[in-house]
Amino acid sequence: MKLFRFEPQKSTAVAFATGLVIILLSTSMILFEDTQAETVLHIILWDFLMIFVVGFCFPLLYVRSKEHSFEALGITKRKLKTSLVLNLGLAVLLLASFIFGNKTAIAVGYKSLFAISYILVAGIFEMVCIYGFMRHYFEKAFGIIPAILLTALFYSLHHAGFQPEFLKLFFVGIMYCSVFYITRNIFIIFPFFWGVGAAWDVLINSAAGQSLQNATSFVVAIVLLIAMAIFVMKEKLWK
Repeated sequence: MKLFRFEPQKSTAVAFATGLVIILLSTSMILFEDTQAETVLHIILWDFLMIFVVGFCFPLLYVRSKEHSFEALGITKRKLKTSLVLNLGLAVLLLASFIFGNKTAIAVGYKSLFAISYILVAGIFEMVCIYGFMRHYFEKAFGIIPAILLTALFYSLHHAGFQPEFLKLFFVGIMYCSVFYITRNIFIIFPFFWGVGAAWDVLINSAAGQSLQNATSFVVAIVLLIAMAIFVMKEKLWK
C-alpha cells in the first residue's frame, strides 16, 4: 500500500469523468428549483441518471470488466465480521455524540422514515461509485492519501444540487474514507456509521431534509432498490 504514487491510467480518467458527470447532474437540479417540473426532473436527472445509471450500474460493470472482482470496491467477505462490529460501534458513538451535543428539540415522525429510506438507498450509490469505484482508481493512480482527499472532494461536490455545504462535507468524506482503510471493507462504514451521520445531518442539521419527508421519496427509494436488485441479478454480478 503506497501513500503516494503517480501512475495515472485510462481508468483514472474514467473515474474523474464519472465524478464530473455526477456533479453536473446534481448541479443541473439548481436550474429547476421551485418549478412545476422540479419533482419529475429530480427523478429523471438525480434518481435515474445520477444514482442508478452513472452511480450504480456503470461502476459495477466497469469494475467487473477490469478487475473481475468487487473486492476493489470494498465489497468483500474479507474482515466482514470485524467491519460490521466496528461499523455498529462507530455508529453508536456518533449517534451519542449527536444526541448529547444537540441543544434543540428533535422532532422525528413517520415521515422521517420516508427520508431515511431514501438516504440509505442513495448511500448504496455513494458506496459503490464514490467510496468504491472512484476511490479505488484514484488510489491506483495517486496513492492512499490523494485518494482519500479526491474521494472526499467528489463526495462533497456531488451534493451541489441538494446540500451545498462543501467544506463540512469534505471533512466528513475524509472521515469516512479514512475509516474505510482500517479494514478495506465497505461494511465498516455502511450502513450504520454512514447512515447515522447522513440521516442526522440531512434531517436535523439541513433544511434539505424537509424535501425528502414525503411518500414520493419513499416510493422512489423502493423503486431504486428494486431496480438495483434486478440489475445485479440480471447481470449476475453476485458471482
